[in-house]
Amino acid sequence: MNQEWNKHLGLSQEIMEKCKNIKPVDILVGVLCKDVETTILNVLNVVNEGLYRYFPDYKKAIVVSRGRSSDKTAETIDLFQPYNSIAEIVTDDITAGGKGAGVRTIIEIAHEAEAKCVVLLDGDLLSIKPGWVQTISNPIIYGRADLTVPYYIRDKYDGVITNNLVYPFTRAVYGIDIRQPIAGEFGISKNLYETLREHPLFPPDFGVDIFIVTVAAAEGMVVKEGLFSLKIHESTTRYLEPEKFLVPMFRKVTGCMFELAKYYEDYWRNKKHEKHSAFYRECFSQKPIPVKIDIDKLRSSFKKEFENSKDNIRRFITEDLMRDLENIVEKDENFDPETWAEIVYSYAAAYKNITNENEKYILLDSLKTLWIGRFVSYAIETKDMDINEAEKVIQRQAEIFEQKFNYFLSIY
Repeated sequence: MNQEWNKHLGLSQEIMEKCKNIKPVDILVGVLCKDVETTILNVLNVVNEGLYRYFPDYKKAIVVSRGRSSDKTAETIDLFQPYNSIAEIVTDDITAGGKGAGVRTIIEIAHEAEAKCVVLLDGDLLSIKPGWVQTISNPIIYGRADLTVPYYIRDKYDGVITNNLVYPFTRAVYGIDIRQPIAGEFGISKNLYETLREHPLFPPDFGVDIFIVTVAAAEGMVVKEGLFSLKIHESTTRYLEPEKFLVPMFRKVTGCMFELAKYYEDYWRNKKHEKHSAFYRECFSQKPIPVKIDIDKLRSSFKKEFENSKDNIRRFITEDLMRDLENIVEKDENFDPETWAEIVYSYAAAYKNITNENEKYILLDSLKTLWIGRFVSYAIETKDMDINEAEKVIQRQAEIFEQKFNYFLSIY
């Protein structure tokens, strides 16, 4: 997938020299920046305060990796002044791409600076607090984990790619119950970032979050949830424009997830899969900010796209599943999680044998249509539920993915 991309990466001599001057670093916080003019200065100031307050005796560094921005992100970053005890490196992404390019830049700098712990943060966070740096990094610092992933309290209609696709698939296939595997923020050990750095499938874009979690799980490393908080970030507002933000993200994340399933087939095929507890715990934290959705508009979009994609969808699933889908669309039936799980597994199996990039795009685009249909049924089912009741629906769906794992094994 990205072997060619991996070959042409390198830091400038100036940045290499800066790394040499600050190494070895105990805690390196990498901040990813693209079009974050309004939020980046606050994020950097909060990180600065967190490092200064909680890690006075550690060698610390803040690394800012800048994507190609159309606003004044770069000029705003120039206004930031860290405490004297905290080193700072600001650089452009070492390659074009997206979030993955920024993560790769930070990992290359961590490698050169011999960092023992890396914390990755998005530059558009609005809810970040100084304690986040400590909470995310502590399991790494104390040798209790290789990867920490936040558990963010989110509205039932937020995290739409996670809830109905990435979470149940990752939980069933790799056996890790990490509720938000594409949370956006991470704490990473040196062992893990060196493994990521050498990996042939390192993605240059949105797929990097699921890449980090999957590699950690499949390489036998310890993954823990390490931050419990509300998450508010500026890009949530772009959910209102799904064609511009969510749809491209869906293709990148799902493509990377399927590519990794192919790469790690021996691991998950031979792993002992244990059933997770069906005991549901109640969350009584602060309430997340509600996310508004237009169910009627989404349903209309699903039906229209299904009619246009029918011929392609038929190529990737069985005739029985196709009949079920036609009934769902024509009779407004519930798009149940059992059907959805078999469809996702069928698509993952079909993806395994496709080498043509255009064919992969067609597969992912038609699955995106079905994902919208599943989301519509989920939204209708949870319409009058609070976040705890909706969470039970998501958990039951994940259990169904686990129950149907043998189906996946039989068709892959």
